[in-house]
Amino acid sequence: MVDTQKKQTIPGSLPVVLAFTGFLLYLIAYYPGFMSPDSLDIYGQSLSHHYTDWHPPLMAWFWSLLNNIYRGPQGMLIFQLGLLWTGFYFLSTGWFSSRRSYLYLFTGLLIAPFVQNFAGYIIKDAQMALSWFLSFSIIAKADYRNRRMTVAEAVISFLLILYGTLIRINALPGALPLVYYWSANYLPWSNRRAAMAVVLAIFMLLVVGCQSFLTSLLTPQKKYAEYKLYLHDLAGIYVKTGKSYWPSFISQSPGFDSVYLKSHYTPATLDNLFWNEENKISFPPLNDSLSPIVRQAWMKSITENPGVYLLNRWDGFLYYLRIKKRTWIVTLHAEISPNDYGLHFEGNFISAIFLKIIKLQKGLPYMRPWFWLIVNLITLVTGFYIHSKAIKKIVWILSLSSLLYLVPQFFIFQVDTDFRYFYWNCLSLFVCIYFLWENRRSKAPVILREKI
Repeated sequence: MVDTQKKQTIPGSLPVVLAFTGFLLYLIAYYPGFMSPDSLDIYGQSLSHHYTDWHPPLMAWFWSLLNNIYRGPQGMLIFQLGLLWTGFYFLSTGWFSSRRSYLYLFTGLLIAPFVQNFAGYIIKDAQMALSWFLSFSIIAKADYRNRRMTVAEAVISFLLILYGTLIRINALPGALPLVYYWSANYLPWSNRRAAMAVVLAIFMLLVVGCQSFLTSLLTPQKKYAEYKLYLHDLAGIYVKTGKSYWPSFISQSPGFDSVYLKSHYTPATLDNLFWNEENKISFPPLNDSLSPIVRQAWMKSITENPGVYLLNRWDGFLYYLRIKKRTWIVTLHAEISPNDYGLHFEGNFISAIFLKIIKLQKGLPYMRPWFWLIVNLITLVTGFYIHSKAIKKIVWILSLSSLLYLVPQFFIFQVDTDFRYFYWNCLSLFVCIYFLWENRRSKAPVILREKI
């Protein structure tokens, strides 16, 4: 027994038209793509082919390939928008195959401020989220038709999950539910639990192997991004306990000012000290010989003061979620930051409309991280009360991916001012809510089918 459908709706060509319309409107509105200093740094690496590890170098390398077609951010913008609207197409010709359903989905993706705010922003957070979104949509369409993915679908969806995981250093936990969903809809199951464990283990090893391969292939210069994390925790324990675990090359450096550090420390971020505009404090640069010393000092400070460490992290995480407010939060980066590449964003009539939609809603709850954490917990609990096994599985896949991506940030977040870190949470949970809404609204459509 496959489903309880009374009458199947044939989508026809309208989903193609809608997907192309959404793509074209976004392309016109956001052309040539928004770029922050981080984006410009990655772009510069794509031009010079001299990479660093501050950002995973895969995105810069991929950008360099697109530069061979057209030099600039335009290729990356087309890539990102293609991910979003192709994902819409797969969902609208699968689970949401009634005209009303995919028109609602199209409208939501087109005007939801937490979807469109970063769709045109050339940054790794957006590319990770959009890659995962398209991968999920490909798998979901095969799931809807109660068939295994074709080889092409399996390869493309797997590569999209892998790409999204490799361009965000902390993305691996959030990818695991998607890998499970991929496995369930491609590999034949004989022993479900054993097969799942093997596939997830292989994927984790593959991620580590790819990172090692890319490091040896692209030879990125070490920038020691973890330095800020070590310093932040060392500073927090020093301020709260008075115990100094600073290595001597830091505490005895000319730019180290303990008084300034104590008066300006915040558990929300170290950026105000690491890059302070007053030049009141500076930390000496790190190298391969000093990095182990800092790591050992960091570990010692945590093991001797675990309670203080966890309380500092908890306090900082509340700022990260914007439950505590310290300063601004960037919900939209609608510009190309000053640069030497001659790149700039001019905008047009369509840009003004889309950007106005976002700006008018920037202060509303759904433009804050804490809102999506609450939604995440609600969708997880709601999954227990869904009658349809097919919908239940999808709700849990998206909810768990979102939560597993968010929770580890407790230990590694470094700044509390940017909403882009939560783009996958917004996108995945928006789709999750849409599945729940369709499940409740429909009486007996295809999406309520059960697989037995």
